Amino acid sequence: MMKLRALAVLLLTTMLVAGCGSKSKSSTPPPTTVPNVPLAAQTADQWAHRVVDWFLRPLNPDLAVVGNFANSQVRFYIETQNQQALNTIYARMSDLQRCGDHLLRVGPPPGDDQQLKSIDSHFRQACTAYVQVGATLARATKLLSSGKQGQVASGEQALRGIGSTTRKAAVELIAGVKLAQQRGEFRRAGLKPSV
Repeated sequence: MMKLRALAVLLLTTMLVAGCGSKSKSSTPPPTTVPNVPLAAQTADQWAHRVVDWFLRPLNPDLAVVGNFANSQVRFYIETQNQQALNTIYARMSDLQRCGDHLLRVGPPPGDDQQLKSIDSHFRQACTAYVQVGATLARATKLLSSGKQGQVASGEQALRGIGSTTRKAAVELIAGVKLAQQRGEFRRAGLKPSV
């Protein structure tokens, strides 16, 4: 069920926004500060571009990893300590854990537009859940790739229950995207309607 929900989110965001995030190879926890936070967006168009470029596009490759984590081939790569697979997972989950930093850079929507505030709220709630998902999958990867039976079992245990958190994140993300798709500012920023 987790795989189905994550895949639905992955497909939705892939259809909506093209692009890639950072390619960090670090497995250390992400920094909690955001350098160079710009001034608040002055217009809805400026804010929509920031959401698309600084939040949705970087999130897309992270969600690809979340969606494929339960894939038997990916699990085989983890358990056999395939370095490329491990580096990719750690980099993407590190970025996913910085979801809140991406939104901090985007900043709050300008003015008193309740629909923009609702979009922002949905994305922030999704982000809170995705931070937990990223931390859990990074920890599980470390345990599953250890080669030690006890730690592998702990890795499997860490994955139990992650489905509900992933679903919560997906529901909030989809709700925010659907609202954003109705707005011209987001279409001008590159957000495509879902099929």
